[in-house]
Amino acid sequence: MRVTIKEVAKLAGVSPSTVTRVVQNKSTISEETKKRVRAAMKELDYHPNLNARSLVSQSTQVIGLVLPDDSDGFYQNPFFPTVLRGISQVASDYDYAIQLSTGQDEKHRLENIKQMIFGKRVDGLIFLYSKPNDPLVEFAASNQFPFLILGKAVLPFISLVDNDNIKAGYDATKYFIDQGYRKIAFLAGNKELVVSQDRFAGYKQALKEAAIPLNESLVKFSFGFLLEDSIYKSMEKIPINEIEAFVTSDSMAAEGALQYLKDKDQQLPIITFDSIKPRIDVEAYIDINAIELGKESFRTLFQIIKDSKENKHICYRQLIQHTIITR
Repeated sequence: MRVTIKEVAKLAGVSPSTVTRVVQNKSTISEETKKRVRAAMKELDYHPNLNARSLVSQSTQVIGLVLPDDSDGFYQNPFFPTVLRGISQVASDYDYAIQLSTGQDEKHRLENIKQMIFGKRVDGLIFLYSKPNDPLVEFAASNQFPFLILGKAVLPFISLVDNDNIKAGYDATKYFIDQGYRKIAFLAGNKELVVSQDRFAGYKQALKEAAIPLNESLVKFSFGFLLEDSIYKSMEKIPINEIEAFVTSDSMAAEGALQYLKDKDQQLPIITFDSIKPRIDVEAYIDINAIELGKESFRTLFQIIKDSKENKHICYRQLIQHTIITR
């Protein structure tokens, strides 16, 4: 038999209307009361009617996560599941569900965004990537729909949560420069992505500061379903004998480079970017703290959604610190 809101209220020692306000996550209810009511809901296995609640509160209690063009990379790259774990942890605390949005091409992806916004299927959006001239971001912005970018925003007045990827790219490169290396290669994924551009900018900045000329033959960008394979093929075009160390944009790029070096019976130090200890043998990695990126993304989006209901328009720019982890 379905548990009623009155039973939850009785167990928690509050009124049914208080239970309703807790379900709606109203700021007028104290955190202590919210914890007591949520504990009662859990004990009784009570599940509120989301459809009915959305009609009353004008809230779906759902956020949309917009995947990058290469959505297959979402399932390959350990960064995305880690970020998703962070988002999910905080979303659960706020009784929010998550809906993924992808598509076969840009036109299909834009149509999905339109359905989510015009169909009022979600309260807000988190774009899990950043790239210049993105029609999906431009559409959300032009409709003043609550959203943020997990990455660097190219357009002004766009809220974001990100690392300082220029500084991270600089720190990764300087790590090898400080060890006396001068012939340092840079391997990255899709050049259109802002994160790739920023880490490359940091790489160039570190070289310039150390008076090391930029050698374009040591720089390769790749794109495709299997980034490791693309990087492997790029390695064939790099003068390996001229390289002393590698900076790679993520663990997938590092894996492709390591496989090539192994096949050629060579060993060279690699530094990469990740949020968990890479399973591959790299000398060091930049911990970009993807769990906290995910958590802060939801917290910030929740505030943007709240601001929107109060007709406030505030631009939030949150930066999550990175750390160099050595083996």
